[in-house]
Amino acid sequence: MPVFKFRLAAVLRLRERVQEEKEFALRSLNLEHARCQRELDALEAEFDFVGADGGVAQGGIISPIELQLRDEYAQVLARRIEQHRRELVALEEARAVKRQELTEAARQVKSLQLLRQRAAEKFRHEANRAEQNFLDEIGQRKGRPHE
Repeated sequence: MPVFKFRLAAVLRLRERVQEEKEFALRSLNLEHARCQRELDALEAEFDFVGADGGVAQGGIISPIELQLRDEYAQVLARRIEQHRRELVALEEARAVKRQELTEAARQVKSLQLLRQRAAEKFRHEANRAEQNFLDEIGQRKGRPHE
């Protein structure tokens, strides 16, 4: 019996590879987003700590220099927080684009897999029909007297 060979197998493998690369890129962006979010959370917690009392005991005295240093540090933290927020927005936009690309790549792979499945079914049907015709022909020859 002949063996089925999908003539677009190389294209299917290529599209599967592209899909895997897009999945990897999306995973990388997700990891980067999670890292950036953790850093932002840590910076915001530190900013809240500095803004609240900064570790000064209740009723403690703060020198003007310490107050100025704390204010400068809070400003630095605020800039870093804003920078991380912008980075998160950019990462979210990149993730949305990658998700769309991955969806399109998956759609292309799925369409080729369906095409391969249909071609394999058609091939099996044709092979079964050819085999049945062959068996019918053998049966007809056995039923006829030899000439």
